[in-house]
Amino acid sequence: MEYLSGLVFNGSVFTEGHVGIENGIITDVGDGRPPERPVAEGVITKGLVNAHTHSADGLLAFTGTPGLEELVTPPNGMKHVYLKNAPDDELILSMRSFTDIMFRTGTTGFIDFREGGRKGVNLMRISSPAGNGMILGRLTEKYDTNELDSILDAADGIGLSSISDIGTNELDAIADHVHKRKKVFALHVSERIREDIGKVISLSPSFVVHMVHASDNDMRMCADNDIKIVSCPRSNIFFGNIPPIDRMIDSGADVAIGTDNAMLCTPDIRAEANVFNDILEKRGYDISHTIRSLLVNSRKVLYNDDITEIKKGMNADIAVFRSSGKGEETIVHGNTETAAVIFGRTAYINDRK
Repeated sequence: MEYLSGLVFNGSVFTEGHVGIENGIITDVGDGRPPERPVAEGVITKGLVNAHTHSADGLLAFTGTPGLEELVTPPNGMKHVYLKNAPDDELILSMRSFTDIMFRTGTTGFIDFREGGRKGVNLMRISSPAGNGMILGRLTEKYDTNELDSILDAADGIGLSSISDIGTNELDAIADHVHKRKKVFALHVSERIREDIGKVISLSPSFVVHMVHASDNDMRMCADNDIKIVSCPRSNIFFGNIPPIDRMIDSGADVAIGTDNAMLCTPDIRAEANVFNDILEKRGYDISHTIRSLLVNSRKVLYNDDITEIKKGMNADIAVFRSSGKGEETIVHGNTETAAVIFGRTAYINDRK
């Protein structure tokens, strides 16, 4: 058995304790120091979740500060032209690098909006070395039932760009098709302009991403309909927008955190949480809101539950961060090395794999 020791997050607070793991299973959770020398020490949590990624565009090089529409709007945005023309081995390299960085920085779960149809989904499947990835595919052309079924055979669902990019009839058909297949349906909302939240609600998404230009009522409608909001502050700031995270929280919605495009931001979700927290601090909110978004709400988006307590009998899904003081401060502000990440039988402990 291998032991971890330090401040253990029990779902609401951090307490001194230890965790024992054997053959990929948590076999011991207790107070105080472990009975044997631990292989890693620090702040111990369930593996982090990156609730919104685009992992394949990390090798796209561009100069200056292109606008949102110029860079990412389909079908002619720079990103989409790049993804269409890049060779498979380059895309796989980008995705493998992206997921490896996530794992080594404590992220064991992520949700990727995967462009490129069925092929894009398949490339993502072979590129993720460890952890639990939800892959949401996207049609390559207009709505086509055969292509959508093919994507849904390989993907966990569909992640659309926005309602502004797709006709109303096509939107309804895609959403209905996905729901009938009992798969996840999600989309970007109000990233560039405010969009019709009534139309968004009618599509019954599991979650929406961005909501930068949404009104307070738009956010309340998400909360009332149990639609989670994923905020990606670093990419929003790149395009000149500070996301209204305080208003999202005040609406009652579950607010999670994602790192968005690989070409814009590193996939270190703690770095994203640091910026998320800085925005909230400037508006008078304490760190507890960031901790909830990072450790609880992001797991809700991926796993549809809020089980964040580490318990005996669970499959190992653990991250250990070198302590720089209190648990909350370490998670949000610590730029120190990850001490260990364990997902099942896959482990990264210091420099040992």
